[in-house]
Amino acid sequence: MALLVVLAVLVVPLLLLASPLTLASDAARMTLPSGMSNPLTIRYPELAQAPSPPLIVEGLRATYEIVAGSPDVVAGKGDVAYSKGEYGAGLVQIDILALEDGQAATRTVSFAPDAITGGMKKINIYGSVNAAGCGDFWCNPSLLAAIPNRAGEDLTVDRGKYDLNGQEYDVIRFYYRSQGISLGMIYDLETGILLHHTADYTSNLPTEEGGMVTRGQNAIMRLRNLRQVNIPWNDGRVPSWARGGSSLHFQGTHSFWLPQLPDVAPTVSPISVRVDIQEAHERFIEGRQQTYTQEAVQPAYVPMVSSISQLMGFWVPKEAMSLRPAIIDSDPDTGMVVSILESSPDGLIMQETNNINYKFIAAYDASGRVVQTVIESYAGTATGQRDELQLVE
Repeated sequence: MALLVVLAVLVVPLLLLASPLTLASDAARMTLPSGMSNPLTIRYPELAQAPSPPLIVEGLRATYEIVAGSPDVVAGKGDVAYSKGEYGAGLVQIDILALEDGQAATRTVSFAPDAITGGMKKINIYGSVNAAGCGDFWCNPSLLAAIPNRAGEDLTVDRGKYDLNGQEYDVIRFYYRSQGISLGMIYDLETGILLHHTADYTSNLPTEEGGMVTRGQNAIMRLRNLRQVNIPWNDGRVPSWARGGSSLHFQGTHSFWLPQLPDVAPTVSPISVRVDIQEAHERFIEGRQQTYTQEAVQPAYVPMVSSISQLMGFWVPKEAMSLRPAIIDSDPDTGMVVSILESSPDGLIMQETNNINYKFIAAYDASGRVVQTVIESYAGTATGQRDELQLVE
């Protein structure tokens, strides 16, 4: 996981609502693109034991268009006083980082467009480890086809047609409701790919005036693109230093400034990051990442997954050191371009940028560890911020 991206992460409540599982690491959770827990693997345990569909391979990236909102409805002793809320359109991308021993390791990144420049900004990142038979955006199609239709209080299952960008699909639809959570999933019966997903959550909180405020999160997601990300070192190995129980510590500074006031010095504050490796596998590692700022720990932790089939992670295999400077991957949906800037037997420098309002640079040593990171981003022309971190031995 790109370290500095997480420094400015907005952990959406949908992720926090995902029910934790009693598994090996914080990343071991069965999620949907919204970050909510997938109820299908509990209702249909055979999905968790099934093989992954043929289309699901390492390096595959699914991009979903998302329209999300957080409406607040404020009520005073039974009468609705007013309502308010903010809505916005963005993207969610899920990368398949590793397939190993019946597990699928994934990385989910949410993007929101900058209102002025249009550049896509990263607002949320987390890792997951799912069952390979039913992951973040797919389920085994043979088992989906065998699930009977049903109409229940908490789960409804039916079949029909679904039109996506002018193409009609034969689909199976699931609608799940429980304790203020409503989930909708529409899967293509041929490939098992999730074509459409909705997630709604509401909760009631008391106000100081004695009334109640109803807070909600809702998201509507539709598949936009499936593509293979170029991973030039996909035959590499997890570094020997990346062992379960080990940690990496980073220290640095967070700078904030107003570009329209060039004579005003940036505000600078300390920041640090700790990465804990909880489980190490042949193709990937899983654990958590924690960021400490001057004010508090934000967030408490982020579930983390990093693998060989990943770009801009906190490590690269040694095989990457022999690559020449070049553009590795260009994403057509977010505009993000990943490049190798410098390479030698002693290390590697990589960059990810949309060439508008976001740039992330990571330097790796000869062992593949990231030793320095810099991220710079802008909110239109109003604000700029830079985070710089250095590995502390």
